[in-house]
Amino acid sequence: MVDRTQLQGMARDVESLRRRLDEIHLRLEQVDAVLAEHDITSQVLEALLAHENPSHASSQVSIGSGVSLQYTHEGGDEGVALIDLGGGVFGERHWSDAKSITEERRSDIQHLRDELAAQAEQTETNLAEVAKTFNAAAEQLQAKAQPPQPTVEPTPPGPKEPEPPSSTAPPKRNRKRGMFGGDLTLDD
Repeated sequence: MVDRTQLQGMARDVESLRRRLDEIHLRLEQVDAVLAEHDITSQVLEALLAHENPSHASSQVSIGSGVSLQYTHEGGDEGVALIDLGGGVFGERHWSDAKSITEERRSDIQHLRDELAAQAEQTETNLAEVAKTFNAAAEQLQAKAQPPQPTVEPTPPGPKEPEPPSSTAPPKRNRKRGMFGGDLTLDD
């Protein structure tokens, strides 16, 4: 049997697991956004590398707020991109190197996403188990708190007793009489 304190503890566990699941889902959304950004970056770099003449490629680069800049690369080799090398340090790398770095980062982020998805699945399983245990314990506690209802055996039909006459008139209300005869008072 479970007592009220244990039931409250289970309720806290259920709520804690729900909050944890919400946090994991929020992180998954954030990671998905980063993955989408990496996909776009890889596609742009791949398109630049696939240009029929990589030493003379052009593109439009979005700088935000619906504004794009025209970019034209003219040179003997493939173009160079500035890439975050970590710790706030940026370096120039050829497009193919930048694409490799981006794909490696995307792979690492995908691994993180897979771990978060596994955590979400495990948390959902734990939440279902704890909620099921909580519901069963709550039903037990509720059943224990209610006194057993006496079983009433039906009485065999016998002669019908006359019903009292029903009155349709509302019951009369005794009225307080005020100081001044039949006038209404604040008590009325």
